[in-house]
Amino acid sequence: MNDIDKKWLKDRFGRDVFFDEPMWRHTTFGIGGPADAMITLKSDQQVKDVIGWAGERGYPWMIVGAGSNLLVRDGGIRGLVLKLADGFTVIEQSSQDGSDRTVNVAAGAGTLLRRLGKHALNRGLAGLNFALGIPATVGGALMMNAGAWGVCMADITNAIVILNGNGDIVTIQREQLRFSYRRLELEKGSVILRGEFRLKRTDRETLQKEALEMQRRRRLTQPLSFPGAGCIFRNPQSGMSAGELIEKAGLKGFRVGNAEVSTKHANFILNTGGACAAEVIALMKHVQQEVLSKFEINLEPEVRIVGEEIRAQKLL
Repeated sequence: MNDIDKKWLKDRFGRDVFFDEPMWRHTTFGIGGPADAMITLKSDQQVKDVIGWAGERGYPWMIVGAGSNLLVRDGGIRGLVLKLADGFTVIEQSSQDGSDRTVNVAAGAGTLLRRLGKHALNRGLAGLNFALGIPATVGGALMMNAGAWGVCMADITNAIVILNGNGDIVTIQREQLRFSYRRLELEKGSVILRGEFRLKRTDRETLQKEALEMQRRRRLTQPLSFPGAGCIFRNPQSGMSAGELIEKAGLKGFRVGNAEVSTKHANFILNTGGACAAEVIALMKHVQQEVLSKFEINLEPEVRIVGEEIRAQKLL
């Protein structure tokens, strides 16, 4: 990025722009090289302006939320990394549909999903308890159709507001949303700005007991002691889960450098301290090869891998 473009960004965003920002600070993995520029955006207009400018100048851009489900390569990210804050973290009860039992709650794309879940829990609104253990923003959770305990974002989403590839802000209703397993299909270049969710009033005490039970089960089944990115591979459409396949392949505890397949849940790869992206990627490839060799099943990554390598590294 040249000095003229850096000056434009600095003049426009002031303290909200950082150059050569280490991405390990912004991912739950604690891994990742520097981004050319990271910008915190606080309004719809700022999103429109910076994406329009990036298009004119030929800079790639990407939105990063809570940094979960994301692995940034060691060479970092060329172009712009955009984070949504302030106006994108507002939660409000938007409407009722004529019934005292159903409530629509709107939240900005930068809202932490756990915070939205707690908001609903404290008000006795059912539908978001599954979100309490997911370290994502609302926008990221929608894009990944995040889910747990048999519930996913598609089940509760009423509508979303996006900035589309033409620079227009549009609302997409539930009937038009194309959700699938761990994915929401949107027009290329779209940015989710807000989501609206349909929840049901219920007994708050019952809801809190359910939340505590989910929390207990999560502590028992998921590794929480080391940084990670959540589930690394998608579950196959039928048969055993990815975690079961990896465990039966005898890969629990297998390491490449400081990256390790969790001994508690085999579909988690952990950064046990100082792991680099190259080690995680090498470990993922080894897991895929072993599962393919033993079960003839090709595991697809669920974690999104972005950025550039520093240099070719052969770790296995």
